Amino acid sequence: PNCRMADNLEGAAVQDDKRDILDYMKKFRLEEVLNDLINELVKERPEDPFVDLAQTIEAKSVLANSIISVRARELVGPNGVPALEIEMETLKGVFRSIVSGMGPYDEDEERYGGKGLTGAVNTVNTVLGDKLIGKDPRRQEFIDMMLQGDSTYPANACLALSICVCKAGAKFNEMPVYEHVGALANVSEPRIPMPWFNIVNAGNFGENELYPKTVSVAIPEAESVREAMAGVSKLYEQFPKTMVGTVIPPVKPPNAGKLGGYAPFCENMDAVFNSLKTSMIEAELVGKAVLSVNMGVSAYSSIIEAEEGDEEVQFQYELSKFSGEEAVKILKNSGEMVDDYYDWLVNYPIVGLEDAFEKKDASSIIALKEKIESEIERIKEADDEASPFPEDVGGSEGVFLQVVGDECISTNEDIIRAEEKQTFNAVALSLAKAKTVSGFIGLWQKAESLGMPIVAVDENEAEDPFLIHLAVALRVSQIKLGGLIGGFAGKYNELLRLEDGLNGEDDGLGYIGASWRK
Repeated sequence: PNCRMADNLEGAAVQDDKRDILDYMKKFRLEEVLNDLINELVKERPEDPFVDLAQTIEAKSVLANSIISVRARELVGPNGVPALEIEMETLKGVFRSIVSGMGPYDEDEERYGGKGLTGAVNTVNTVLGDKLIGKDPRRQEFIDMMLQGDSTYPANACLALSICVCKAGAKFNEMPVYEHVGALANVSEPRIPMPWFNIVNAGNFGENELYPKTVSVAIPEAESVREAMAGVSKLYEQFPKTMVGTVIPPVKPPNAGKLGGYAPFCENMDAVFNSLKTSMIEAELVGKAVLSVNMGVSAYSSIIEAEEGDEEVQFQYELSKFSGEEAVKILKNSGEMVDDYYDWLVNYPIVGLEDAFEKKDASSIIALKEKIESEIERIKEADDEASPFPEDVGGSEGVFLQVVGDECISTNEDIIRAEEKQTFNAVALSLAKAKTVSGFIGLWQKAESLGMPIVAVDENEAEDPFLIHLAVALRVSQIKLGGLIGGFAGKYNELLRLEDGLNGEDDGLGYIGASWRK
């Protein structure tokens, strides 16, 4: 069989174009390629030669391995704040990503209180989209470098495009997203991390007078995500009942917070922690559930510049920051914060503190650790007292406390500095912080090389579960996705799907369980 498409050209007009037609055919080797394809078809004699021919031609097409179109749009998330959606088309399908809670914003107070995203949408639709058309989505690092090559590109647009490229690349490689990410990072054996569930929201995220950002709960001894969620859900059911029935002075039922937890109306954190302890008793979770507190001190910390003769600057923390203008100011220095944290650790099942001090107040983190270690040594020498701290969960009794750096960690240099100064023994990583998929992998590689546990964080309500696949692929030890109230619970369902298997043929992925600190 032969395919001679140019032999029967007739007519004067066609003859005039014959040279151009032949040049075009030569450029793409049309005659040679099609002859070879038809010869192969005849040899193999497939049941439907046209289907086989179409698939083979598609594979040889430049567009078959490229991004065809890119479009951005402004959506509205469950919390009423706009979210940026990217829609990317390839011959393998259409892929979408959603990024919320991240600027730059339009700053037009007439639209969504200044949180509109039309500027980012326009930049994608008129500039960035055109740069991606024709690119192979499997070249993740190359595309991410291009997106980061100009500081004027909107950060939210770059991240959403990077996520979309990764999803498309996974499809082109015919594998789940987590497997594709694992291949990009050269990591095998994906694993489901231990989830932390936001149960208390405060400060800017709770619209109450309490100052920490969140309190999260986990069940480290659970053998699966499903078991952990079942246990934690009992605590979510019991906690508001306990708050109303036991707190003195009496309080009204808590509202829903902005990060999927409860926003209780208590006078202080001790009332919150005592209610959580009582709720754990009622839910039969004593000795099983543990707490981690994200202090988010950047919202209420300040630096007092050193006066002449002072060796270093001082730090203060305004714990009444969210109590209203008429409230009595409550200011504490670093030493008083160390004492407060120590008391919490002695009296409540807290095994994690996040952003507990101002980022330049490293000496206070060390002071807290030394106070814990000193008390442990004193008890050992006394030989007649039980330690008030939890049993070993991190290699030795002295490091039961996971000290997480979040807001102060955004580059590899930050991670190195934290490890050198021993200010943190774990880091929180988010896609917003990393700016691209490749950026996240780079931060993960640095923390992993230093042996620091990683908490993957996505506390926005957008339904995109991409961070879950990223965390699973990189064998991250812990993940925070918000709470179980409102639009947050849906993201945890993706963990359950991965645990069960994405289709009937999969056995599902393994769960980290009690190894969450390692």
